[in-house]
Amino acid sequence: MQQLIVSIHPDLVEPASTRSIEGTLDITSYHVGGMDMQTPDGIHYQLQLTNTGEGVVLSGEASCNATTSCARCLAPANVEVTGAVEGYYLLEPTEDIDGYEDDEFEVIDAEGSFDIAPAIVAALVYATPYVVLCKEDCAGLCPQCGADLNEGPCSCDQEDEVDPLNPFAVLKDLKLEDE
Repeated sequence: MQQLIVSIHPDLVEPASTRSIEGTLDITSYHVGGMDMQTPDGIHYQLQLTNTGEGVVLSGEASCNATTSCARCLAPANVEVTGAVEGYYLLEPTEDIDGYEDDEFEVIDAEGSFDIAPAIVAALVYATPYVVLCKEDCAGLCPQCGADLNEGPCSCDQEDEVDPLNPFAVLKDLKLEDE
């Protein structure tokens, strides 16, 4: 993965000092679950770094236009993803940090540098929808023959087919003993 190394020098050395940065991270894809999200235009970010005295707080926003396969019909599907970027980077390593887990922060190296690219990508991973569709009313693929139902009905026999959106449809003809 591409890195985005920032330094506390010269303008983040003093407590309460801040720096704003923005730009585009040239990452062309990221993965969420089973989806491969293509980001041909990269990932845009607008961030603020603040020295708290003990560390540097990273906050801001990252966004991208991503393309993946539609969850229903497998056609290309586009989605705009925007996520909140957050991070905390310690100025000096310490062993006794109450209330923090080891994976909640990173330590800034001796030269005063640290990589913020993982925080930017993580923000998009958290903000990416679980299901991406090519259009809201995508009909999907026929479960029998695989035809794209967005192009019209398929020619296979689906009379006995169970509606995947209503698995209880098979019970419509069920006769109970009391009837």
